[in-house]
Amino acid sequence: MPAASEGGQVLIVGATRILRPAVTALSERAVSVTAVARSAAGLRELADEHPGRVIPLAADATAHGFGSVLRSAAERAPLTGAVVYAPAVPPGTLAELVGSVVAGPVVVLATSEWAAPAESGTDAGEWTPNDRPAAARSGTASRLLVLGWHAGGAATRWHTPREISAAALALLDAPTDRDTVLGTVRPWSSRPR
Repeated sequence: MPAASEGGQVLIVGATRILRPAVTALSERAVSVTAVARSAAGLRELADEHPGRVIPLAADATAHGFGSVLRSAAERAPLTGAVVYAPAVPPGTLAELVGSVVAGPVVVLATSEWAAPAESGTDAGEWTPNDRPAAARSGTASRLLVLGWHAGGAATRWHTPREISAAALALLDAPTDRDTVLGTVRPWSSRPR
């Protein structure tokens, strides 16, 4: 079975900022991208950088009617996969993406807040995406990528857009649905400020 990012149209929501390197990587693989962001100027720049590969779609993912905008885009070019920056998209729209708009896997990038301890004093120990609350697991994503942080020595840092995009595309192309954490989310007290 071919990877989701081969021979199709991949939707990237958050295309001009944190997922810009993902758009570039897909374009370099000769994959067409429907790039969604609020910034029309940033989208025009992406389309100019990758002629014929990027279909810009300036839209506010939090706005009412965003789901119908995506359905229209999918009718023009069927979407074989998607990478979505979760803070930009309401949960109902995420469920719609997975359920009817995108034919292949949807990778949802969630901030480290998804892994925040439920109660104080639970700072250390292990945490996996399966530990998220049941309400957060209710069909909102086929693959969840929790954005942790890089822990190296005494210092910690957030991951770069390039690192995040690479992890998201690897998860998009993974042969099975699975959730994962980029970096670490414990101990919570080591989270970069």
